[in-house]
Amino acid sequence: MKMILPLTMLTLLLSTQALAQEQIALISVQGSGVVQAAPDRARLQMTVGSRQTSVSKAKTEVDAKIAQLTAMVQQLGVASSDINNAPLRIYPEYQQDQKAVEMYRVERELTVQVRDLSKYPALLEQAAALGITQLAPAELVVSEPAPLYQQALQLAYADAEQKAQQLARLSGRKIKQVHQIQEQGASPAPMHKMAMMASDTVQFGNNQVRAELSIQFELAKP
Repeated sequence: MKMILPLTMLTLLLSTQALAQEQIALISVQGSGVVQAAPDRARLQMTVGSRQTSVSKAKTEVDAKIAQLTAMVQQLGVASSDINNAPLRIYPEYQQDQKAVEMYRVERELTVQVRDLSKYPALLEQAAALGITQLAPAELVVSEPAPLYQQALQLAYADAEQKAQQLARLSGRKIKQVHQIQEQGASPAPMHKMAMMASDTVQFGNNQVRAELSIQFELAKP
């Protein structure tokens, strides 16, 4: 036992020194990539409301307006599968003593997917003419974001690699290889909102498809 102990300690010491020599130097960097894309689809939420002394009267008025609105949207070429009617919402309004209902407000929301943005101005004008109670800002989206996101990923990688090479040069080293890649953030379905405006001033602008990467690069030995 007295001879084995020193040999064991020597083996551990040599193993520790070998591990220390095998440690690699790493550089961790963040890379960002952005691709601009024009939206080609809009999502509209329109609300029709009525305030009456009875629920049935308010519902009748709301249903009639929704039917008119649906017909108008379909005439503009929107498919029935892109039109969705939400359930009725009923809000009783009480008298000052809070003991009896004085009026009822009934609302129904209509959601429309507009796949042809050239129809968007006409839809806004006709919806306003029909007396829409509320029109939420349009959500403008890119219908096929996956290829754009792949481009953004490539840009993010190139950005991270450039940063790593610059840092390596400052330290007098060179990049050897990639050690680890982690996707930090993904935005393959960007969306922004646009308020209702006159038909001659509608501008859709661009959406941003963004990718974020965290990459560790291994440095070559000096």
